[in-house]
Amino acid sequence: MDPSPYTPGSLPEYLAGRGRERDLIRDKIARLSMLGRSGGPLLAFHAPRGLGKTSLLRMAQRDAIADGFLTAWVTGRDDKAMSPDLAQALSSSVKDRSFGERSKALLHRLDQVQVEFGIPGFKVGATLSGDDSVPQVSAVLEELLEDAGRFARNHEAKGLVVFVDEFQEAQKSDRKSLLIGLQHFDGAPDPAPVAIIAAGLPSLPPAVTEAATFGERSRFVELGLLRDVAVAEALRVPAEHHGVNWTDDAIEAAIELASGYPHKVQLIGDATWEAARPERGATIVVGHVREAEEDIQERMTGLFRTRLARTTSEQQRFLAAMAAAGDGPVERAAIAASLGLPTTALSRPRQQLIDRGYIEPVGRGKLQFTIPGFGPYIRDNL
Repeated sequence: MDPSPYTPGSLPEYLAGRGRERDLIRDKIARLSMLGRSGGPLLAFHAPRGLGKTSLLRMAQRDAIADGFLTAWVTGRDDKAMSPDLAQALSSSVKDRSFGERSKALLHRLDQVQVEFGIPGFKVGATLSGDDSVPQVSAVLEELLEDAGRFARNHEAKGLVVFVDEFQEAQKSDRKSLLIGLQHFDGAPDPAPVAIIAAGLPSLPPAVTEAATFGERSRFVELGLLRDVAVAEALRVPAEHHGVNWTDDAIEAAIELASGYPHKVQLIGDATWEAARPERGATIVVGHVREAEEDIQERMTGLFRTRLARTTSEQQRFLAAMAAAGDGPVERAAIAASLGLPTTALSRPRQQLIDRGYIEPVGRGKLQFTIPGFGPYIRDNL
């Protein structure tokens, strides 16, 4: 039996159902090489956890590298400035290419930034400018992007594409610096060929506009649940690469279990593969899916337990009242009535849970859980 081709919690072997989003990224990046300009305003994808945002960005990074672009990957953190991580990512990307001596000056500059901000293994306390002044973080970020973007263009690498995961978690100064950089590059007489693609939780759009009012010009794209055909592709294609087929009945059973949630699709595929233990040429049938259901439920329960443990008592009361009202869209008024509170008193826990991606608004005054099965789990455990 080959190892399972399904990867819950990490980059999938095949990314299904995100063709439109990948096209948006390709169009954004094409500006760098086809038009010789910057990528324009930020392109940002947002959704609750488990819907494939990071996988989308990782696949896009692979595409960009294959197309000849210089890329960098950074993750937003509220406890650390982004400059050293960006410098380290750019340095790795440049070293992976055969630039030779041409990259010496840029790599030296990137090393200086890492020294300045105290990356482990570097001497803390050195400065970029040769004097005792510490450069402004915003200027450092912008200069890093500009230097790397122009270096890429001048050395047949087309341009620089920066991927920022968990954008909403980045320090406000870093968010603002990235947005200012994009604005400057786009309007400069000699625009730097730089594009930034971001991903994050539902709190990403307000985090962008909080950092800079002109951030509203960003392109915000919400990722939704997978359609049935995408679930089928996500299960069938990786198996076919290993000479294994799924019957239609097995696929239908998996679709019903998945409810369109990408993370659960990978769980279903992985658990079913372990139950079937297929050799090349074998077929996964509906019985294998049924056999895997207990394992699938246990893994989902672990996810629910972890998420619930991260909530406050006020948020838990809100979730319990919402779950008691049913699994479909729930009226905010019904939640308030269950708690014996006016609807205005729900604003804080409601927004906190939306920002964390646990619930989402659907229509006027209605809310629903973002993870299929979370409502029943809450009813059984709160």
